Amino acid sequence: MIDSVNAFTTLISTPNEVQTGLLKGYQFAVKDVFDLKGFRIQAGNPDYFAQARPAEMTAPAVALLQDAGAKLVGKTHTDELGGSLFGLNAHYGPPLNFRSPAYVPGGSSSGSAAAVAANLVDFALGADTSGSVRAPASFCGIYGFRPTLGRISTGGVLPISAHLDTVGLFAQHPDLIGQVLAVYGIKEKTDFTRFRAIPSLIDQLQSPLKEAFLTKLNAINELIPSGTPLSIDVETLTQWSTTIRTMAMYDLWQVHKDWILSSDPTFGELIKDRIKIARSVSYDEYKQACLKQKIIKDFMGDSLASGDLIIFPTVHDIPPLLSTPLPQLKEFSLKASRHTCIAALAGLPEITVPLHDIKNKCSLGMSFLGRAGDDYSLTLFASQAHPILKELS
Repeated sequence: MIDSVNAFTTLISTPNEVQTGLLKGYQFAVKDVFDLKGFRIQAGNPDYFAQARPAEMTAPAVALLQDAGAKLVGKTHTDELGGSLFGLNAHYGPPLNFRSPAYVPGGSSSGSAAAVAANLVDFALGADTSGSVRAPASFCGIYGFRPTLGRISTGGVLPISAHLDTVGLFAQHPDLIGQVLAVYGIKEKTDFTRFRAIPSLIDQLQSPLKEAFLTKLNAINELIPSGTPLSIDVETLTQWSTTIRTMAMYDLWQVHKDWILSSDPTFGELIKDRIKIARSVSYDEYKQACLKQKIIKDFMGDSLASGDLIIFPTVHDIPPLLSTPLPQLKEFSLKASRHTCIAALAGLPEITVPLHDIKNKCSLGMSFLGRAGDDYSLTLFASQAHPILKELS
C-alpha cells in the first residue's frame, strides 16, 4: 500500500492467510493509541514513542476484528495524546483531507479518518472522548460512529477520561459499521418512529449552510415523521461544553502528568495550550463537573422516548482551512463542543452521516443520536437514509 495521504504511522504486513469470519476480505487500520502486541504506541508525539514499551497483548477491540477475519494494515496518526480536534500534528504533519485538501482532516483520530476517506482501508478504528471521531468524519465526508459508553471495550487504549472515552468507527457506508458492531455482539434493534431536531444547533449554521442542511433534514420525512423538537438552548449547551472540557482536561492531566513532569517532552502549540489549561483545573472544579454530568445524563434519559431519533449538525461549520490561526481554531473548537458534548456527556450512541459538497465543495456531518443501546439501530437507519441524502448531494 502507498500511503498517499500521510495517514499511517506504521504499515503492517501480515502473511496472506485464508481469511474466515464475518469480516473476511476487509482491511482496516487503527489509531495509534491502541495496543498491538509487539508494537509501541506513538500517541502523536516522538518523545512519548521513544519511551513507550512494546505492548504485551493486543487491545480487545482490535483482536476481535482480527478474529473475525479483518486484516489489520496499519496504525494511524493522531493529534498529540489525543488532545485536539483538527489533526494538525506539529511533529508529523496533518493527514490529507482527501475530499477537501485545503482544509483540516479533523482530529484527534485524523489518520483513521483520512485513510477511510481516501479508500486506503475499508474501515478504521478511532477513539472518541469529546468528538475525536465525529468531527473528523464530518470534515472528511465519511461516516463516523460513537457507541453507547461502555459498549465496546476500551481496554488497551491510551486513556483520556474513563467517564467519556469510547472506541469509534469510520467507514464509507453505515452497513459496514453495522457489520463491525455485530462482531462486537451489538445487534439490538429499535424501530425509530419519529425524528426530533435540535433547533438551537441548526440555527448555529450560517447561510447557505443552514438552508442546505434543512433541505436534507426535510428529506428524512420520507422515512419517518418529525416530532416535537428537542429544546436545548445555546446557553445550556455552552455550559455543557464547559463541563466536558473540565472533565476531559482534568483527566488528561492526571493520566499524563507524571510523564510530562519527569520527561519535559516537546509539544506543538495546540496541545501545549491544552495542557496549560488542564494543569489549572482544580479537583473541586472537576467534581462539580462530574455532578453536572449526572444531571445531563438524567435530563437526556428523561427527554428521549423509545423510538426517538435526535438529529442535529455534527459540528457548526465545514472544516477550518489548514492555514487557520490558533486563536480561530480555539474559537472553532469551543463552538463545535456545543454539538459534540451531548452524546459524550450522556453516554449515548451517535452516527455522523456525511452531507457532501454542502459549501465550498466541503462536507458537513448530520448526526443521528439515539437512546443508550440504539447503536446498531442507528446504522440501520443511516443505511436507509444514505441513498436519499446522497441523491441530494
